[in-house]
Amino acid sequence: MVEGLFSLFPATDAEPWDRVGLSVGDPQAAIEGVACCLDPTPDAIRRARESGCNVLVTHHPAFLDPPAVVGPHATLASRTVWEAVRLGVSLVAMHTNLDRSEPALRLPAALTGLPYLRPLDVDGYGAVLDGNGLTAAEVAERFAATYGAPAQVWHGRQRSGDVAFCSGSLGGIGDGALRAGCSTIVGGELSYHRCLDLVARGAAVILLGHDASEQPYAELLAESVEELEPAAPVSVLRQPLPWTVVGVGAESTDGAGTWL
Repeated sequence: MVEGLFSLFPATDAEPWDRVGLSVGDPQAAIEGVACCLDPTPDAIRRARESGCNVLVTHHPAFLDPPAVVGPHATLASRTVWEAVRLGVSLVAMHTNLDRSEPALRLPAALTGLPYLRPLDVDGYGAVLDGNGLTAAEVAERFAATYGAPAQVWHGRQRSGDVAFCSGSLGGIGDGALRAGCSTIVGGELSYHRCLDLVARGAAVILLGHDASEQPYAELLAESVEELEPAAPVSVLRQPLPWTVVGVGAESTDGAGTWL
C-alpha cells in the first residue's frame, strides 16, 4: 500500500526534512483495515484500532525528529509512537509530497466551487482559483463554510481577482502569489509581519488555521487507499479542531479586517 501511495504522491516530491511513508510498523504485515485522518495522535490510533484498523494513514507525520524517549508520559511524538507499537497500528504519512500533488492542488476548487485556473507553482505548492466577482470577504465566507473554521481576514474589503490557495503554513508563498497576479491569498497560517507586508502591497490575506486548511486531505487519502486496496475496509476519522475563537465576532474598528 505504501508503494502505491508513493505512486500517487511521489516521495521525491517531499521536502528533504520531511518524514513520509511508513514511520512505525511492519511493512510485511497484512492489512486488516485502514483509517485516515490529519494528525496521528494517540487518540486517533486508539480509535483506529477500536474500529478494526491496523493502519493509520495521515497527512502529518508522527514526528520530524525522532523522539529521544518512547513512552506513555513524554512528548506527543513519543506517546504517539508508544501507542502505535502498543496497539499494533502502523503509521503512514503523505505530507509535503501530497501537498504538491495535482489532486491536492485541485481540491480547494472542488470544495469551494471557485474554478481552478492553474498551479501557483511556487516550489510546487499552491493553486490559483478564480475569485472574480467576489469580494475578499465573500471568498473568506466560502472557505469558512467549506472548511468548517472561522476565517481571519486581513484587509478584506476590496474586490477579489485571482485567489491563491496554499494549505498549512504560507511561509514566503505570498510573494509568489503577488507575482502571479493574485489579489487574495488563502492559507492556514502566516506570521503577523508577513500579513502586514502583504496587505501593504495590496493583497487580502485569509487564514483558516493550519489544521482546518488541511482537514480535507483525510478524505483524499481515504479515496486513494480505497483505489489501491479495494478489499480493505477504509474509514475517515473526524478530528475536531483543538482550538476556538473567543471574543466579539465583529468587524475591526477601522473596517480593514473581519472575523467570520
